[in-house]
Order: sequence, then structure tokens, then C-alpha cells
Amino acid sequence: MLPTALDFNLLQREALGHAIAEARRANPQLSIHHDDVDPTHPLVVQALADQVARAISPDARSLQHIGLILAASGHGDAGSRANSYRLMRLVWEQLGLAAGEVGFVRHAQPFLAQTFENCAQRPLNWIILPEAQWKTEHVEFASVILENFQRQHPEAAAWRMAEPPGDHPVLTAWLTQRIARLWNEKRARESARLASPKRTAASAESRAIGEGEIARVSDRQQMSCLLERVLPPAKPERVLVKVTWHGYATGTYTDPAALDLLLGALPAPAIILEGHTSSRNTEDAGFDWETQARENRAWIRQQDAEYLRRTGLAAVLAKHHAEYVNITETYWDGACNKDNVPEVLLQYTGSPMISFAKFKGPTRLAISNLFGLIPDPLRSAWHGPNITYFARVCCDLAKVYGALFPLIGINEALYSAVRWNRKGLYRSRWGNYDLISNAGYVTASSNLLTADILASRLAGQDVNRSAFFDVVRAELGWDASAAADPLPQDVQCLFA
Repeated sequence: MLPTALDFNLLQREALGHAIAEARRANPQLSIHHDDVDPTHPLVVQALADQVARAISPDARSLQHIGLILAASGHGDAGSRANSYRLMRLVWEQLGLAAGEVGFVRHAQPFLAQTFENCAQRPLNWIILPEAQWKTEHVEFASVILENFQRQHPEAAAWRMAEPPGDHPVLTAWLTQRIARLWNEKRARESARLASPKRTAASAESRAIGEGEIARVSDRQQMSCLLERVLPPAKPERVLVKVTWHGYATGTYTDPAALDLLLGALPAPAIILEGHTSSRNTEDAGFDWETQARENRAWIRQQDAEYLRRTGLAAVLAKHHAEYVNITETYWDGACNKDNVPEVLLQYTGSPMISFAKFKGPTRLAISNLFGLIPDPLRSAWHGPNITYFARVCCDLAKVYGALFPLIGINEALYSAVRWNRKGLYRSRWGNYDLISNAGYVTASSNLLTADILASRLAGQDVNRSAFFDVVRAELGWDASAAADPLPQDVQCLFA
């Protein structure tokens, strides 16, 4: 059974669950399999992008004169609304339009009419894209809101509503992929049941290599067991977590699901660490980041809060009562020591610090994740002229924080991992890429370096012939076993 609604509300999702359960009770001889809808799937993005392209007027001067408004229902949970923002961002980036916004027809923040008001202040022609496959009730509602707005604002007469994709051929391919995946997962589960339970547990859950491990993590219990193996034995008062919040590019930042899994398994309350960066802004700053950022900190702080809200990360922080320490804010407040470590953290000296990095390439891992601890919101100067300069900066940060806190590396590919590809579907400021979805693996170690060696090797890097790791070897030491011992072939194939 394949649900197809791109925007479920809470009652619909609950009703679907009851219907499946009732069908299983009434037909015990049947095996019923289903999945969930991912509205940000590349093929869904492609179908919706095609509809927007068809709505663009033939006499449009340039794509940079066109904006995109995603009209979603917003009547689901916070995670579904966060998916609406991700979907808008992906369609906007794929088409290269001037701007992108989201408006909800069944949720007040932001209501679609208010989004129209805000967009009318910008000299763009806007295309409204319904988050739906068919002309549903909420699509008709969005159309009425647009018509009413155009009556009151003649300057919006050229705004257009894109048609829902309907039976677009790409969506047929999307359904085919989902059917194939469900079937393959069914076969994999059947094969697993035929294997020895002891062998399956030993091979599938965790593989120790050198001072670290490659582990399969699918739930809170498995994450808790992993943390018991890599964290110091004494229960800490706090656990510091350096996340990866570069911006909105799909799959490149610590997403709400992965953060929720980690925070729910920690043995103590978390302190989340990150600094400001311009890639989290939703609009042009209007000032020079290098010289005027501090005097515009109120606006930057607002952008930071909006990022957490749009991505759904704010809800996760609130759920787990996690404290968020913004490195840039503490620096501007003059509340850092001589090494630019926030003074509020010094009372927890000796507590473990996890570099919780996204799996996104052979060097952008747990050690590089520490780069975000530089307080300056514009860090381009710290990148330096080459990769070796950048590596030394990251190693210096590891030494500063490692002198105060035991550093633990966890590189996660729980729900997404980046595979760089010049022709990839997704696009970020670092280039195009594809995503490996729901791999469910992490590389972890109480040695920050080891976690990176394992992840880098899975990404296809020869760490013994890498300028980045040459610097790391000289500055932080080495784990020869992690760099040379065989990796599990099934996991290597997953990331190849």
C-alpha cells in the first residue's frame, strides 16, 4: 500500500494507521506492507519543478525576476511543515529562481495571505505552487486566496498558480521505486530471519575497527548502547554537542530526526554548540558581514531563530530541554576566555563533547565540524588558501577544546548522507550532490580522529594519501588499524 498525499494532516495519518491495523486483523493470511510519503523525494521535486516551469510566462525576462511561493496546507505536525520548507527550497534551487517562500492555508504561521502581502513588497512575479498531486480542497482554497488578493492588489495580476502534477510520468517512477524498495526490504527481512541470530547481531549492529566502530543505529536503544561504548564511564552533568547547521541545503545539516535520536539517548542534558553563519539567512542581509555583522546582531539572531523554527530543530531542542549556546553571541557579549571558548562551558570542564557531524564527504566530518566553533560569523579567512591550512585550523580547535573536554566523534548517516556528484539533483554552495537516504549508519569513536578515518574510507578516500589527513596525523596522532583494517563490504557498497 502506497500513500500518495504530499501533505497529510494528523487525523488522516491516524485514520490510515487504524485502517491498516484493521485490514491485518481481518485478513491474517495477507502480508500488508506500506511506507510513508517523503514529499522531498528527488522525483517529487522534479515533478513539481516541471509544473512551476510550465507556469512561467514565455515573455518572462529572466528567472531572477520570478519568485516561488509554496502553498501548503500546514495542518500536520511540525515535522510536516518543516518538510514543506525543505520542498520549497529544493524546487527553488533546482529552477534557480530569485526567491522562495512558504504560506499555509490551514496554519497561521505564516498564513498564505500574509505571505502574499510580504511578497508583494518585492519587485518579482510570483508563481504559487500547491503542495499536492491533485486539485484537492486546500488547492482550491489557495486559489481563492490568490484571487481575493489580486482583486485588492492590481500589481499582483501577473502572479500565476501552477497546476498540480496529477499523473506526471515522474510520479509514476516515484511509485515504482517505492514498490521496489518495499519488496527489497521484505526480502531482506526474510533473509535476516534465516540467518543465525547470534551472527546477525554481531555483524549487522556494530563492527569494531581500530579504536572506533561502524554501527547500525535504528532506534533509541541502539543509540544508547553506542553512547555507552564511546562516552567516558562516569555519568556527566552535561554533554556538549557540536551540531552541523550550515544552512538549508537538504541532507547537509544535522536534521531534527537525527538530533532527536541522539538527545533522547544521552545520559545527561545536552548543551548544543554552533555559531552564526550567513547560509542560514532566508533573505539578503543588506550589510557587509565582515565589518557590520555585530551591529546587526538583532537581525542575525532573528534569522537564526527562523532557521531553527523552519527546520523543526527548535521543537527538538524544546522537547529535550537542551540548552543552545551560540558561539558567536557569547563572543560578541565578551563572555569567552582567551581561546574564545564560551565561559558558560568552563563550569562543565571534563564533561564529554560530541562532534555530531553529517556524513558528507571524505574530509568534512567530525574534525572539520569543529570549524563552526570559530566565533566570527564570516569564516572565509580561516579557510585559508588550501586544504592543509584549513586542516591545521581544525586541529588547533580540537586541541583547544580537547584540553577541556573529552572529544567524541560521531559521523552520522542516519536519515541522509551526501554523495558529491557534479550532476547531482541537489545543489548547494559547495556544488551538486545526491543523497543516500536512510542508510542508518554512524562511525563513532572516543577518538575524534578514528571516527573520521572510518567515515572517510567509507566515502572512498585513501586516508594514507590525503593532504587533509597528513596534517591530522602530524597534529593529532593516528590510528593505523582504523586506516588499514578491512571495512565491511556491505556498508562500503552502500556508500560507494
